[in-house]
Amino acid sequence: MAKRTQPNKSAHEGRVTPKGGQRNTKIGRYRSPEESGRVTARIPDNVKHSPSWWGKTALGLLVGGLVVMLGNWLTVWPGSYSPWYLVAGLAVSAVGFGMLTRYH
Repeated sequence: MAKRTQPNKSAHEGRVTPKGGQRNTKIGRYRSPEESGRVTARIPDNVKHSPSWWGKTALGLLVGGLVVMLGNWLTVWPGSYSPWYLVAGLAVSAVGFGMLTRYH
């Protein structure tokens, strides 16, 4: 088998980067986002706002779910302590929370 020879590192002469001269003053993007076509159009302000009833309904569902769960814990509801009241309260609260994530 033939031996591999290591290249002589001293054979590489000169600088990798040019010394002095003109420097690149551009930092970051070289083209504006509009030029590259990577800009998503802004959503109009009239579309961003939720209806006035959206937030009130969402908060009502959150509070309603909490009332159902507390009523179950305090055994206020018929059927005494039932896990289905807890499931219903969690479901109602989850719907209210989901509405609040879409609120603007």
